[in-house]
Amino acid sequence: MNVKTLMILVSLSFSELLAFSTTNIQYLYGKFDDNSLFDTSNGGKSTITLEHFRTYEYGDLFAFADYAIADDRFYYGDNKTDLYFEVSPRVSLGKTTGNDFSFGCVKDLYLAFQYNRQVYKFDDYKAYLYGLGSDLDVMGFDIFGLNLYKVNKMYFENTYQLSANYISKPILGTSLILDGFTDWTKDELLSQNQLLFGLASVSWLGDSKAYIGTEWHYYRVKDSETLSNTWQIMMKVKW
Repeated sequence: MNVKTLMILVSLSFSELLAFSTTNIQYLYGKFDDNSLFDTSNGGKSTITLEHFRTYEYGDLFAFADYAIADDRFYYGDNKTDLYFEVSPRVSLGKTTGNDFSFGCVKDLYLAFQYNRQVYKFDDYKAYLYGLGSDLDVMGFDIFGLNLYKVNKMYFENTYQLSANYISKPILGTSLILDGFTDWTKDELLSQNQLLFGLASVSWLGDSKAYIGTEWHYYRVKDSETLSNTWQIMMKVKW
């Protein structure tokens, strides 16, 4: 059984065990004119992101899709639009075995999987990741996850990746929160961090909340000139 098949079976096996779910949609705009795969040939780009997270009796699932529209076109791929998505299911070792895997700041351990796909700009790019994940108790954060993956991907050498995802508690008692992720490999660093200010609830979306803020997008490849260091303005609605 390959990794992709296993990930699909894991997600489907939890379809009737939903315990908690949250979804958000984001709009971001920024100028990507450094030297990386994210760049446009002229001007900036808009990105519409749909994110979803849900927990199950025996694990959780995170997924997102980015639909990007360049003001002119992308520097790599010679097209104006791009679609990229990731699906990341995890299986709790504690909940499936009935054992307590907590220690120190570690609350639980997981079998972690991920499938990445680029649809337009590099239409044959895909990556399969599998490894061990954890939920951590970190001061100042409501959520802090750390996953170590073995990565099999197109165009690049297979490697290991350490991924952190986090959502802070309100900063200094205000409506500001930090929401983001950071991925490390031996050659690459990708970090996207959002500083968001919470607004009033959006009545026409039911139990939801709107945010405005900024995202810092940083991508660097070791021993090369590849660099993306960009600030984007953004809006987010979460329900």
